[in-house]
Order: sequence, then structure tokens, then C-alpha cells
Amino acid sequence: MPSHKDYSERREAYCAWLTANHIDPGDVLLDADVYLDTASDGTRVIVYEACAKDAQGRKHVNERGDGVAIECRTTPLLVEPPDWWEPYRKPPRDQLLAVLDRVKALADEEGEANTYIERARLRAVLNLAYETEGLKP
Repeated sequence: MPSHKDYSERREAYCAWLTANHIDPGDVLLDADVYLDTASDGTRVIVYEACAKDAQGRKHVNERGDGVAIECRTTPLLVEPPDWWEPYRKPPRDQLLAVLDRVKALADEEGEANTYIERARLRAVLNLAYETEGLKP
């Protein structure tokens, strides 16, 4: 298992890479989508989710009022990412809903999941469904 120092070094390298590509690391949340793509003109770009800000640089609140508003941004790839970096994209909503429907169907076959043991089993089934579909929880 990587040490705290390893994680700290990677975080610093990741932030340095974002900065080198003119992305403010403070605008990129921990679970933000960040991946490489090719624009229509052939330019390689970084596509990422960032905190939405107003003209004064203040972060906007999301529609539910319980977090930061997120916007999708694109910027040219100026510096290649670190070797260990892996792109991250959350599964689309439809894909997550399909997994949830499958889990609910399994739970319905077994009856109501009221006890602690049944809920733990349901969580295990959900984790297995995520793994089977190649999704990240």
C-alpha cells in the first residue's frame, strides 16, 4: 500500500501538471472528471470539471444548495501528464441507474432488506455490480 508520502508526492506532481497546463488545481475537486481528448482541429486537450466562479472569482453554489457548482472546461494539453496518471470519468447517470435497477431486482427476489445483515449483503452485491460493469463507486 502506498505511504502517505507517496500520496503527497503524487498530489504535488498532479497539481504541478495541472498548473503547467494553465489549470488552477484549487478549481479541480478530488472526484472531478479529468481526461485527455482530441478537439475537432486535432489539438490534444484536457477536459475537466472545475468549480464554477463568478466575475469576482467566488465559487458558485450548485442548484441543490449543498455544494459547489461544477462546469466542464477544456484547455490545450501543453505538458504530458505524469506516467502514473490515469484519466477519470464518472459513469454516466443512465449507466448508474441501470446498475441500481439490477441491484433492486436482486433485493426484491430476496425480500425486503431490513436487517443489518441484509443491508450489508446488498452493499456487497452493489460493489460486485460496480466491478462487473467496470464502474467506480
